[in-house]
Amino acid sequence: MAGIELNNLISKNLWEDLPREEIVSVIGPADLVSEPKGYVIVADSALNYYDGSCDMIVTDLDGPVDRILNHTESIKVVHAHGDNIQKLVKFVPRMQGVVLGTTQSVPLQRVRNIGGFTDGDRSVIMGVLMGAKKIYIHGFDYARPVDEPRDVKMKKMAFGKEIIDSIKSAEVVYVKR
Repeated sequence: MAGIELNNLISKNLWEDLPREEIVSVIGPADLVSEPKGYVIVADSALNYYDGSCDMIVTDLDGPVDRILNHTESIKVVHAHGDNIQKLVKFVPRMQGVVLGTTQSVPLQRVRNIGGFTDGDRSVIMGVLMGAKKIYIHGFDYARPVDEPRDVKMKKMAFGKEIIDSIKSAEVVYVKR
């Protein structure tokens, strides 16, 4: 149902207009140790920690929605699932610019199933879909998640890490202290 709702809320299928980028930086919810390189993709909860510019935001709307809405120039990749239908209806119509939809269910005209489990690993997958040869990952701390409940988030992040580690089409570089 969530994917169908999101498909109805997005007015145009803009997946074919996805930019092509050689170098992508994905920003997670921890302090950066260096400036991001290339095209910048932010997992939504990172907007609580990262004040720099970004080209794309990947969200299931559980992060700081007001900050997402304020990034009028950034592409928004919105993920639909059963727990966020009300947020989709409330916030997607207010988003300016390009909005792309994702789901873990059946793909539709304007909503794709790209895989992924968290906003973080879906951000990395977006880099792959853009043709990136190198993806820098900033602010991913698998041992100390910022979201609650931490034990649940650690399990989700472990699964997300497996997805990222399975990527073979791009060099994935974790930027650490």
